[in-house]
Amino acid sequence: MKLTFFDARVWKYVISGVSKVVKETVAHVNEEGFRIKTMDESKVVLIDFMIPSSSFEVFEVESDVSFGINMEDLAKVMRRATKEDKLSIEVGENSYSIIFEGHGLRKFTLPQLEVYEEELPEVDLELPARVEITSDSYRELVKDLEPIADTVTFNLEPGTLRVEATSDLGYAEVIISEDSGVLLDYQVPESVKSSYGLEYLTYVSSVSQVADKVALEIGNDMPLRATFEIGEGGKLVYLLAPRVE
Repeated sequence: MKLTFFDARVWKYVISGVSKVVKETVAHVNEEGFRIKTMDESKVVLIDFMIPSSSFEVFEVESDVSFGINMEDLAKVMRRATKEDKLSIEVGENSYSIIFEGHGLRKFTLPQLEVYEEELPEVDLELPARVEITSDSYRELVKDLEPIADTVTFNLEPGTLRVEATSDLGYAEVIISEDSGVLLDYQVPESVKSSYGLEYLTYVSSVSQVADKVALEIGNDMPLRATFEIGEGGKLVYLLAPRVE
């Protein structure tokens, strides 16, 4: 099995984010594409990362393939990717290889793991409010609130996203409105509010460096679904449980 993707940096930043949430997981490759669907040990976060077969320059898959990954080790290898590199993945019987092709060729071979994989159902969650913001604004939002508190509250109102953090250190808020230039779209029929652990939001802020935009969906005291559109048709969906007092 061999896959080749035009931009290794996409994988670099996605794997970096996922490795902060889970230590081990299983990757699946079939005729539809490449997919990692996994949940952290505390059952707070569900991640669904998928790149369709049509997005690969080379997609040589004769049968369905699954292989266990140590995410921390893979993230260390992915740090070596540069903006000039293509990425190839080759899967053998007991190992898999990561190949960077840019200025020369570099090949890293890692062992496959035997990983217990819990079957995760497809999540069909109706969330009433949705906004789209630029990927840069998501990353800056997280950075702005990080010094103040470990819990943040999202308030979605028609035409406005407001995120607040409060602690003994003080209070901070970030307001993104229609005239800001970074609120790309919104579907907010009525105001909704929910709180989340900021640490979990920072884990995937690296993905915003290769995402075109980020869609945020919430409801009152409901999970946050963040969808990062990446590559050509790829996406990472990040489902985060709320913090309810």
